Amino acid sequence: MHNMLYPNTQKNKQTFTIGLYRLFASVLLLISCNVFANINNVNKVVNVQQLSQKFNHLITHIKKLKDTNSNAALSKLNTASNYIEKLSIIQQITFYKYQSELYNDLAKFKLSKQSANNGFKIASSLQTPSVLVVALLYNRGFAVESLGDLPSASEDYLTGLDIAQSLNDQQFIAQGLINIGAIYYQTEHYKLSLTVFNDALKIANKLKDEDLQGFINTELGILYAYIGEMDQSLKFYRTAYQHYTNIGKTAYAVNALSNIAVNYQEHNRYEEAIKIYKELIPNIKKMGNSEAFYNLYMGLSWSNLRKKQPNTESAYQYLHIAEQYLPDIERHLAKLNFLIDKSYILKAMQHYDEALDSLFQAEKLIADQDKSTDNFDYLSIIGLKATIYRALGHYEKAYQLYSEYTDGYLEIYKNDRIAAVQDVRIRYESEQAERQRKGLKKQAVLQSLELLKIENSRQQQKLYFLLMALVVVIFAWLLHRLARGQQRLLTSSRLDNLTGLVNRRRLMQLGFKRLKMSQIQQTPFSLLMIDIDHFKKINDQYGHKTGDNVLKQIAVIGGGLLRKKDVFARFGGEEFIVLLPNTNKTQAISSAQRLRESIANKNWDNVNNVTISVGVASVDYKNITRKVNKSQIKAELERLIKVADDLLYQAKAQGRNKVCS
Repeated sequence: MHNMLYPNTQKNKQTFTIGLYRLFASVLLLISCNVFANINNVNKVVNVQQLSQKFNHLITHIKKLKDTNSNAALSKLNTASNYIEKLSIIQQITFYKYQSELYNDLAKFKLSKQSANNGFKIASSLQTPSVLVVALLYNRGFAVESLGDLPSASEDYLTGLDIAQSLNDQQFIAQGLINIGAIYYQTEHYKLSLTVFNDALKIANKLKDEDLQGFINTELGILYAYIGEMDQSLKFYRTAYQHYTNIGKTAYAVNALSNIAVNYQEHNRYEEAIKIYKELIPNIKKMGNSEAFYNLYMGLSWSNLRKKQPNTESAYQYLHIAEQYLPDIERHLAKLNFLIDKSYILKAMQHYDEALDSLFQAEKLIADQDKSTDNFDYLSIIGLKATIYRALGHYEKAYQLYSEYTDGYLEIYKNDRIAAVQDVRIRYESEQAERQRKGLKKQAVLQSLELLKIENSRQQQKLYFLLMALVVVIFAWLLHRLARGQQRLLTSSRLDNLTGLVNRRRLMQLGFKRLKMSQIQQTPFSLLMIDIDHFKKINDQYGHKTGDNVLKQIAVIGGGLLRKKDVFARFGGEEFIVLLPNTNKTQAISSAQRLRESIANKNWDNVNNVTISVGVASVDYKNITRKVNKSQIKAELERLIKVADDLLYQAKAQGRNKVCS
């Protein structure tokens, strides 16, 4: 029986063994898969931990770097954008918090707002409030405030302050109070601004936080500048500078120095302001902040214009440099304010046409609903236009604008608190608080009565001053007309202020008379249209003063070559027109060539060479017997000017320094 069963038993044993091997292999495979999976998971965990540590190290570096070089700090921070999704929620919010803050430091407010919004999307998953959310709210608030949206900024600041108070975070409570105080002084609520600033200052002093102390002193400096207390403002700016210097916040210290320079300008200490601005240039270059560059060069421009011995050329050159940074400036009303500032400088240089052009551009930027007498920018435009029209001899137009300008200021001071009253009120608030703390209520009541007396007195003085200013303007206008006499007024309205040549208005009057006489006498009449070649390049390369000298010299050269009966006039800018009565086409071309050659061959001071292009237009009434009326003569003159202008551009197209007829 054993012999008969043996073969089957062997077979069963083999089957069992194979199955056992297969089972063992499966177990090994399963174990190895689990091991590899665990290893992979471990690697992932290790990788995330490494990225987390890397990010934390990066933030530590950013905190130090941003105080001295915001541009470099932002570049470093943005390297984390490659792995931000692998970081924790808190770390992702931290990334956007610093990114929006750095964008604000660099005056890139739209990007700051966008970055803060990205942070809010992630923060929405947080179960409890966080100071990171407060920081994002403050960052976004500052961005929209700088873009001109004060209501949205105020909402962000108040929301952030509520969260900070719920967390009892004193540092962020102080920051929120400072932010809200800034909104208050921008909306002329100076008393409220001072109140919250004082609360913030108490917290900053208690914490002994020099960063906060620098921040609050900066804002107090701005508040006191708003109300005209420049000495007090300067003290706060200097204190802010010291705090920021103590903790190595170079960028903020630079900002404090800029504020000090602006304060010097307000004190008419322009040389000191220029010195500070020039010292700031290397530091601002390191910062790479377009807005800081813009403010720097605008400051240099104004200081050179207003100093005791004005340097209008330097003022214009610095203005031109500042304009290069204007496209990068996102701050509200930056372009409008630049155009107004540019007009002031051009007016000082007696470039009245260009100044008026800038003012017209500025006026277009002001919405119709803002063109009211309570808009200081609009009033500035009106006042400056009035001054320019007066300089040009347009006295009636100047008088109308002066009246509107004065009425506007009267309305403002009628409805609002004047700066002097605000100063007294703020002093009173501070002193009253101190007395109440000491329990001296009686003195507080007396001070209150004193305040009311001072306030009423100052208001009456200001209104009286403005009324007198209006009377003086009217009287000065009348006196000017009576004293100078009609003849002088007539002369000033006919001549160009810079060259002494006939101006455009008088040219058209004389052209009409000369052309009419040529028609009556049946004689030829010619007209030269002249333009200085590459005049803009002369202004840009050598300055407006040199450009003005070129215009004057050409007037002298032309006056020496022309006949007494000819009329040499400045048509506008670098264009001139010569009226040549009783002159045919051949003679006109000869006169144009003499003038062109004299200018081209002149040895010019400070300029390599000056050339002109000339267009010649002629009409001969010898064989024209038709009668022409007044309107036809005017049209004929305009046609001749148009023909000469077309020929002038033909001369330019042929290479300039040519005469075309």
